[in-house]
Amino acid sequence: MDERRYKVLIADDEYWTREKLKRMIPWEKYSLELLEPAVDGEDVLRRMEEEVPDILITDIDMPFLSGTELLKAVQERYPKVISFVVSGYNDFAYVRDSFMAGSINYLMKPVTKMDLVNALVKALQVIGEREHEQKRLQEAASLIQDTEFSEMIAHRQLPLASSVSANTNMDLAGISLMLLKIHNLQETVRESRMSRNEFSFHTKEKIQEFLQNEKAIVFNHIYHSNEFLIITEMSGRKLEQAAERLMTGMSEFLQTVLTLCISGHSYSMESIHTAYMETIGLLMERKFRREDEILFCGISGEKEERMLIRFPEEREKQLGYYLAARDGEGVCRVILAESGLAACEKQGWSYLEVKQAVRQIMNVLQDFAVRECGKEKAVEIENVTESLDKTVESLDIGSVCDMMREVVSMLVPEKKEAATDSMKAIVREAAAWIDGHFYEELTLTALAERFHVEHSYFSRVFRQEIGESPVLYITGRRMEKAKQYIQEGKKNLTEIAFMVGYDDYTYFSRVFRKSTGMSPREYRSRFEKSN
Repeated sequence: MDERRYKVLIADDEYWTREKLKRMIPWEKYSLELLEPAVDGEDVLRRMEEEVPDILITDIDMPFLSGTELLKAVQERYPKVISFVVSGYNDFAYVRDSFMAGSINYLMKPVTKMDLVNALVKALQVIGEREHEQKRLQEAASLIQDTEFSEMIAHRQLPLASSVSANTNMDLAGISLMLLKIHNLQETVRESRMSRNEFSFHTKEKIQEFLQNEKAIVFNHIYHSNEFLIITEMSGRKLEQAAERLMTGMSEFLQTVLTLCISGHSYSMESIHTAYMETIGLLMERKFRREDEILFCGISGEKEERMLIRFPEEREKQLGYYLAARDGEGVCRVILAESGLAACEKQGWSYLEVKQAVRQIMNVLQDFAVRECGKEKAVEIENVTESLDKTVESLDIGSVCDMMREVVSMLVPEKKEAATDSMKAIVREAAAWIDGHFYEELTLTALAERFHVEHSYFSRVFRQEIGESPVLYITGRRMEKAKQYIQEGKKNLTEIAFMVGYDDYTYFSRVFRKSTGMSPREYRSRFEKSN
């Protein structure tokens, strides 16, 4: 049975206002059907009986029949219609009259995307409560909010006028942005036994609960599923207390490592993209350790610390020397012990210091692969580098070190030894297990532990028997399944990314392009054209 689409009718006597609202969001994407806009109040009443809209968005100042008169007529004849009034007048009398006439929201011109998103979210929630479809429509409203707010912070979609306060009950004398980062989202969602959308919706509810009814907009970043964003008016000590309360509650709820970053206080909604980049900068400053951490812009106490170059030029030369000598043991010693990477938690390295050191090391290894091992091996190392970046994000230094050893063994193979029949059987069993669990948070360390073998020996035999490293085998299975899901055409691309094991759509898209030579969107478009 087809999912019901909720009809939206816009009424405004200004052509350009009607056109602007029509193009502001992708209506069909959210199960909304935008009817041809009405030109005045009489036009609305003529069409109500036949078209039966669920949501009406009307200008208050129109010829023949004013917005307030129209709302009263609609309220009397079609009480189930959810109405919003739009006006260029910032006047209490108009606000009062529109609410008395049956409007549930008052939007000031010029209406921004944020205004429209909040109005539609509110309307779907009201319809859901009334039609006993609360869960489905709340999730639909949640998707609108996540998508449109994510686009705003990712692509600087402006202007974001202060009239948003009419829809969110926020005065917006100033705002702060809170970024909650979940460092092991795949495992957390799997253990919750919820779908990603259910988990996202439930997590946002919990965030609101721990904020204790403080006015806030909460959304899940659609391109980085492990990021939840909170826009709030709180500042000073009140904001600090809310952050501590939120971290304590969410840590207990999610049972995984979290980072909470809070931007400085801004005095314009237009600075929301800047505030987001500020929180990402704070995330880079956190200590690389599997412990929760809260960071405030300007008052974290750690911002004064300078980032150290943990893998200087002399170390790169030393690494090059051991690579040239094909001394795998020496290479690993330089990378892990002499650089301090293996002991980074004890030495207090920041997340960014680990990230940059790993990237510098991989650049040296990549250069060696290009010069000495040929194009095929260089591509393999490049693909593993992508996986390594995500492993760093998990704050698990043990897994990072194991992957570095894996890369070294790919470049400087140890002397081949005959694998026992039992080890070959374990590898085949592991490959079959990966085929059925490719979407989980899989690391070389976890696989070796699962099959009770030493990880370097396991990896070596896996490459001999299967023909590629465990990391590349996992990536291959994920890309195969992603292509299958795209061809089926039932899921959106960000959802597919998560279903095959990626909580970062940008990263998924990068891996997919390397695997297929095109982006997920291009792949979908070509497949649809060929069928």
